[in-house]
Amino acid sequence: MQLLPPMPSWNGMHPLVVHFPIALLLVAPLLVLAALVWKSLSRGLLVAALALMVTGTAFTWVAVSTGEAAGELAERAGARVEAVVEQHEELAETTRNVFTLLTLVFATLVFAPSAMRRTLERVPFTAAHAAFLVLYAGGALFPVNTAHQGGRIVHEFGVRAEMTMAQSAGGMVMPASFEASEQGERGESEAEEARENVTRGTGSAPAGEAAIPAGSPAEPAARPKSPGGEESARQANHATEPSGRP
Repeated sequence: MQLLPPMPSWNGMHPLVVHFPIALLLVAPLLVLAALVWKSLSRGLLVAALALMVTGTAFTWVAVSTGEAAGELAERAGARVEAVVEQHEELAETTRNVFTLLTLVFATLVFAPSAMRRTLERVPFTAAHAAFLVLYAGGALFPVNTAHQGGRIVHEFGVRAEMTMAQSAGGMVMPASFEASEQGERGESEAEEARENVTRGTGSAPAGEAAIPAGSPAEPAARPKSPGGEESARQANHATEPSGRP
């Protein structure tokens, strides 16, 4: 029994990693809001929010890289799909750059007071982090719009990344039992079609079966039986036999 799934290709990694940055980057500002409410826990909450931002931003870099590999396959599906894929890639790159900048700004807010060995008062602390949340809300529009375009590619156009190395672009790998059953049914239908062609005189019999000449009946006709039966047959034979007497 296989406990671990097969390792996907690099473009197949995209649907596996793309949800992490969306979730982490949208949860992080909630911790910042909590830090503004609970002053006694603000330090720990801000560090936790920064950790989520760093992790989420790192995943945006991975998501963009895997998405570019998957996009090369998606662009083969047509001009309309290619336009949506290009828009999705541009939004993804913008999201990556915006949140890289926001994460650096927030890290400055968290660690600058400690580096300067001073503590911000309540009002400057709240104002600085509230202004950051406003910028962050504007930046959050990018991953939301990026996710929307990615959802269109999958659900509207039906384009999916390769999940295993065995898959071809846009294809699926069927179970072996399904393929064997399908091949058996296909073979039976082909044999039946060949028999019908032989009956019509337009083809050859399947392998292992004797061909029936065109125009001949499938089975020999049965000899009709008369009421006299065997007695009539004997009389007829006796009448046709040549006599040995002069």
